[in-house]
Amino acid sequence: MNSVHHPLLTAEIEILVLLLVACLGAVTFKRLHFPYTVGLVIIGFIFGLLTQTGLPLETLNALTLSPELILYAFVPPLIFESAINLDNRVLLKTLTPALILAGPGLLVSVVIVGGTLSWLTPLSLGGALLFGTLISATDPVAVISLFKEFGVPKRLTMLVEGESMLNDATAIVMFDLVIAAIAAQEFGVDTVEQGSVNVFVVLGGGLLVGAVTASIMDYAIAQARRNPLIQTTVTVVVAYAAFIVADHFFHVSGVISVMMAGLVVGRYMNHSLTPEVRRYLHEFWEYAAFITNSLIFLLVGINTAGFTFRIEIGSVGLWQSVAWAIVAAIVARAVVVFGLTPISNWLQRKTEPIGWRFQVVTFWGGLRGAVALALALSLPGTFPNRELIIAMTLGVALFTILVSGSTMGTVIHRLKLDEPPIFDSLGKVQATVLAKREVLRFLHKLNEVDLFEEEVIQDLRQDYEQALLRAETEVKAIWEDLKANPELVQVFWLQGLAIEQQTYQDLYDQGLLSESVLRKLNLIIEAKRDDVLENKIPPKIPSMWVLKTPLETLAMKYLQHFAVGRRWCNQRRLWRLKVRYEYYAATAYVCRKVAQRIYDLEEEQAVDPLIAGDFIQFYQSKSERAFHQLSVMGTNRHELAIALQTQVANHVVHISEEEVFEKLVSEGIVSESALDDIRALIEMESR
Repeated sequence: MNSVHHPLLTAEIEILVLLLVACLGAVTFKRLHFPYTVGLVIIGFIFGLLTQTGLPLETLNALTLSPELILYAFVPPLIFESAINLDNRVLLKTLTPALILAGPGLLVSVVIVGGTLSWLTPLSLGGALLFGTLISATDPVAVISLFKEFGVPKRLTMLVEGESMLNDATAIVMFDLVIAAIAAQEFGVDTVEQGSVNVFVVLGGGLLVGAVTASIMDYAIAQARRNPLIQTTVTVVVAYAAFIVADHFFHVSGVISVMMAGLVVGRYMNHSLTPEVRRYLHEFWEYAAFITNSLIFLLVGINTAGFTFRIEIGSVGLWQSVAWAIVAAIVARAVVVFGLTPISNWLQRKTEPIGWRFQVVTFWGGLRGAVALALALSLPGTFPNRELIIAMTLGVALFTILVSGSTMGTVIHRLKLDEPPIFDSLGKVQATVLAKREVLRFLHKLNEVDLFEEEVIQDLRQDYEQALLRAETEVKAIWEDLKANPELVQVFWLQGLAIEQQTYQDLYDQGLLSESVLRKLNLIIEAKRDDVLENKIPPKIPSMWVLKTPLETLAMKYLQHFAVGRRWCNQRRLWRLKVRYEYYAATAYVCRKVAQRIYDLEEEQAVDPLIAGDFIQFYQSKSERAFHQLSVMGTNRHELAIALQTQVANHVVHISEEEVFEKLVSEGIVSESALDDIRALIEMESR
């Protein structure tokens, strides 16, 4: 069978080859400490060159980066995977700077790029403005994939991801507007007014379509309880349906629609699904993002090489235009970030400003890629200087991906925005020490069973004792190095915060902590982690832990004059008391456990005892203060405290029952069908 006459088979072969290359590349680039996505572009470009030399690699040309393939196949899973992991409260904190960069910032960039290139290249003013529109938006596909590879503060991640998603929508609107103006040969005040209205309609419509689509699908997810396969399939439908319905049927922003749908589904996942199903969904979407990123960056390289062969290589004017496009795009990005961010800081005077280090990363992380290419390739074949615009788009995209992308890790590390490398090394050695000690304890128990010869157990014990001695020596060496290293305190705090956050999550997974309190505690930990990474030690407890918002304060002031309003006010006051009690209870328990965990690490010789003392004392005192607050609330609100304690005790009992039944099923004593009946009975008893 000749695959040339079977496009589907040819495309299938290309996808399989590209995925194999992506897997090998992922392993290789990880060992070389080189950005994976950047490496794939290089490999794709090499493959593209080889297909033009007469080698039998024609199947690699089966897939081309068409606008439809990029927008309808690649963008939805990447945006959705990112959105379900976003914290909408942190995103709201960075919404003002993101909107300024994506709105006025995009307009400033369009003017700078368009005005410069209309003077320095063969493009007309309309064509230059069109190019400035499509190239000014940072590409969420490229940005999201690259930032996942580096450990940057969450606030910075939210800023970059939020901006890239928002200005993608505004860029598409501006692109359509400029094309319409060129066709009508009319630029004026009416054009600007129409564009402003379209931006709001597209953004608002995308938010509405995404929220409605996700809300409908949440019901379907809820009906498929304990069935991760069906729930995962529904989330796939949500991701693609949100984009298709918004973009194709309602002509609003598909990217914003998918982002909103992801935020809604992500929130539902966090407080309505079991930890096992939640973990399954996150792993699936991480895999989907890996597949999509692999294909899109390889195809960018392959198609760039193919386009290079089609254009006039010897045209000096062409390469000069590409060079000027790169310079104009970089200058415009710098003006936007460093010029408009201070305005955002001024508007948000009550919140922590975006510092110069965050601004540098935001500027250097302004990569261009698939979305810009999709817009350029969507130009009709008769559009003036279409090939030049595509060449300039490819040039800017390749430059930002290869240069900015490959140096992003260095920039972040030089600015000290990543976690200290010693943190990972210390964690690995500590894990080795604890694991070897646990194995030695297990060997002691195994020796008492009398199933193994003493010689076998003794040989294993000697091997693990030697391995333990090497690991302990390595731990001591690391601590000795850290004593003269300013990263020492950071390492301690990062470890402590990681233990604290995971313990809160464990309480929530067991049903002992509400979703609202968990999210508040996680926000506090993320803010403290950002402080630690910026060497603000000890970190401050953020002032965000305020139960009463200004809007709620105003509502309670006026509603208490009415009977219905007084009832609502009393319910809100009771709810705030419950949340406060739950917050102090979780803090008291978790801080004590963190202190005990660090103490255990010290006992296992995995932590330097001279350094651990102050850290343990901090968490112990924090736990004691929380216990004192609980005591005060228990005295003043005795009935409320008893009710909450009874609720928690009942839940703990049901958890214990569930664990016993699951163990019986694993041992074959009880069948799966019987377990479902037992669970239903437990749910009825708990009502």
